[in-house]
Amino acid sequence: MSRQPHKQQFRQIRRTPRFAAFLLSGGLAGLLIGFFLNVIGPVDSRYEASAALGFLGLIFAGLGALVGGIVAVLLEKRP
Repeated sequence: MSRQPHKQQFRQIRRTPRFAAFLLSGGLAGLLIGFFLNVIGPVDSRYEASAALGFLGLIFAGLGALVGGIVAVLLEKRP
């Protein structure tokens, strides 16, 4: 059995962000912000508290997921 020396080849490893993790993290952060704003915000008698909580949570979760996706795309595009 003959052993030949291995030639080392250096490869540059490119790590790309995991989009699902960024979207989920942004969505959860937005959801928490929406819930927090509902708790500290003024009370509106036209809407029930649970409806306002749901609307704010849903809106801010969508915005948070959008921001998380934008951050992931910007991290992917960097050199």
